[in-house]
Parts: sequence; C-alpha cells; structure tokens
Amino acid sequence: MSARALPSIPALPNVLFATDLSPGSLLAFPFAASIAHHYHGKIFLAHITSSEDYAPVQGTARTTLNRLQMGVEEGIVAALGGLQDIPHEVLLDHGDVRSSLMTVADRCRIDLIAIGTHGWRGIKKLLRGSTAEEIACMAARPVMTVGPHVSSECDFRHILYETDFSPESARAMPFAFSLAEAYHASLLCLHVNELGSKEPPVLAGQKTQEFFNKHVCRDTCGDLVEKCSATVEFGSRTECILNVANGRSIDLIVMGLHASRGIKARVSAHLPGSTAYDVTAEARCPVITVPIASKTEFLDEYSPEFD
Repeated sequence: MSARALPSIPALPNVLFATDLSPGSLLAFPFAASIAHHYHGKIFLAHITSSEDYAPVQGTARTTLNRLQMGVEEGIVAALGGLQDIPHEVLLDHGDVRSSLMTVADRCRIDLIAIGTHGWRGIKKLLRGSTAEEIACMAARPVMTVGPHVSSECDFRHILYETDFSPESARAMPFAFSLAEAYHASLLCLHVNELGSKEPPVLAGQKTQEFFNKHVCRDTCGDLVEKCSATVEFGSRTECILNVANGRSIDLIVMGLHASRGIKARVSAHLPGSTAYDVTAEARCPVITVPIASKTEFLDEYSPEFD
C-alpha cells in the first residue's frame, strides 16, 4: 500500500541500499526492500569497491572483468532474494565509497539511502571511524541506518518521531508522517526536556502538544490524525529516546540531523557519537535521520513559533 499524495508529504519510492557485502551491511536490506515496496518504487543495490582495492585493467582483461561484474550482479540479487516483486538495479563502481554513493544518489534521484552499521563505540570508533555516520552526515537526503541490535522484523507498525523543536527536527516530521501513512502505523511524537535545559519543564508538555498539533492538522489526513500522539520525557536525550522506543515497541525512529560536509563529516565519524549515532548504535529498530543543509532551509515552513 502506498502513502496518499499530500502537498507537503514527501514520498520515498527510490531507495538506495548500500552494501559492502558484510553481514552487518546486509541487515539493512529487508527494510530497504520493504520501503521500496510500500511506495511502489525501485531499489538500487549499490556496491562500491574502494580505490585502494581496485586495479585498473586494459584490453582483453577488461572483457574478463566485465563478465565477472555481470556474475557479481547476478550473485548479489540471488543472495539477497525478496526482489521478485520489486523493480531493482545493481550498481557496481569503484572509488571513494562516500563520494561515490553521493554521486549515485544524485544521479538516480534517490529518496532514501539505507545502510547497516557496526555501531562501534569508544576506542574502536576512534580508530576505525563509522562509514555509516559519515554517509548520514554528508547526505542531502534521508538515511536509514540499521544497527547491530535490530531484528529482521520490518513491518513498521509503531513509529517514533523525536523533536527538539529545531529546524533539523522539524524537517524530519513530514517524512515521519509519510512513513506512518504508507505503513498505516501509529505515530508518537517525543520531546525530551534534557537535564540542564533552559526550557522550563512546566512548559515542555504544552509546547510539544502545540507544535505537534500544528503540523498534524496541516500535513496529514484524518485517518492518521487519530493514530498520532505526543509525549514528553525528562532526562538524557539518548536514554529517553531508547527507553521510549523499547517501552512502546517502536519499529522505526525518525529524527533530524544537521548535515556536515567534507573533512568535518570525516572527523565526526571518528569522534564520540552524536545523539543520532548513539541512538542508532543501541536501538532495536532502524533509525532514519533527515538532514538539513543550513539553518534557514525549511525554517519558514516548518520551524516552531515558540521562543
């Protein structure tokens, strides 16, 4: 079933599943295929060989390589399965993995990138970095990241949308609405009043409900309104998001993310994780992050009217 077309509700028909063929990266495939199916779209299966592992070849060797590539394409489709009813295309390339994926996403007009992550923390993340986090930071489109604790269940019946009232989180809300409609899921809006926040706790609940109601009435249809609710938690943002997700049997988390570019994205991939990364690393369900390129993007349309 597909989401009904509403003026401000985005669709996600073109899904890019990026894999290095490791078990961790393959975890994201069922969820990518499910979203492409629900939007009656197409899934692009991308495998990028890094420049370090690729040796240019010429002449007859090139013909042999092309034949091998055809075999790899057939092998990927056969290994993944579940593609009988979904239009799909295998994309094989070489070069810098991050920039190559961004190029593919632009060329194929991708609506959502799906990737798996090891969810490394501490010294291991510092040394190895997180390709998934770097891609999420660099992308100009939503990214669904599937962490190591996620089960294979990919029916999104209960969706959690987390907001801090920033332009980043407001940008993510229409995507949460879209997915809730596509899957006929319930949608819970969560706002965390963090310890040490300048926001008076007594106002947190009222602001959350007003913010949520404003967008629900404007951006959704009657059927979804009945399945929407809002709640406020107090404490650590990461812990609250995870506790609510586990306690409410959430199947998908949607949240905003401020996009980074170039060296800034690469550095952040090695540093202690952002809230979005920490949630992804520990969550039992996939996490979709929606970037915003600048603080003015979508500000007039989506940002809250509260001081």
